[in-house]
Amino acid sequence: MAIRVAVDALGGDHAPAEVVAGAVTAASDGLAPILFGPASLDPNGLELVACTDAIDMHEKPAEAVRAKPGSSLVRAVRAVGAGEVDAVVSAGNTGAMLAASLLHVRRLPGVLRPGIAIVIPARRRPTVLIDAGANADARPEHLLQFAHMGVVFAQEILDVPDPSVRLLSIGEEREKGNQLTLDAHGLLERAELRFEGNTEGRTLLEGDADVVVCDGFTGNVALKTLEGTIRSVVEGLRNEIRSSVRGRIGGS
Repeated sequence: MAIRVAVDALGGDHAPAEVVAGAVTAASDGLAPILFGPASLDPNGLELVACTDAIDMHEKPAEAVRAKPGSSLVRAVRAVGAGEVDAVVSAGNTGAMLAASLLHVRRLPGVLRPGIAIVIPARRRPTVLIDAGANADARPEHLLQFAHMGVVFAQEILDVPDPSVRLLSIGEEREKGNQLTLDAHGLLERAELRFEGNTEGRTLLEGDADVVVCDGFTGNVALKTLEGTIRSVVEGLRNEIRSSVRGRIGGS
């Protein structure tokens, strides 16, 4: 039986064209994307659930979810909560996605906070960074749960049999970090996890661990720093290549 995935066709900077194209490419015997978008949208042969509204990137998440129950994002999330689909995907407003999920899908029993997991294509191996922005403020027990979530993600999605876990801090030494990091370190040491201590932000692209744990504020800053650095380096290389005939020839 095919896995049914609700796709927010209006979420993202290049929606709906790129979202529809991606859904069409992903469709297979085992995966059935279902588009949620306006009735006028051409689904290119996929199933379409007509929606009357959209949530923009700049809108306040909780307010938008309450004010726009007919939006493509909220309707797609509600479909998961109602058991009509197995999963939901959106490249749109992250905060709204989180708010809608908490309202309509809810958390697993015992889970204190949701966490955003991002797969970083590091040099040695993919690294799961969690939390990457769902919780600006967190407690040590939240970071412990994020570690368990990240391990499950690495095992089930990345096929890592025994994922290693590290805690993002300002130094590799056990005593480095703020009080949150110090307390979380103690919990992780005592947990039934393959915990290998602290790691620093400069190693995130190296792949020193399968799972890197932090609070959402730290994780989001780290993630956007990586994105900005990579963008600046790539753009700088492009400018240098275009600056001379020799560079243009070498770059072609």
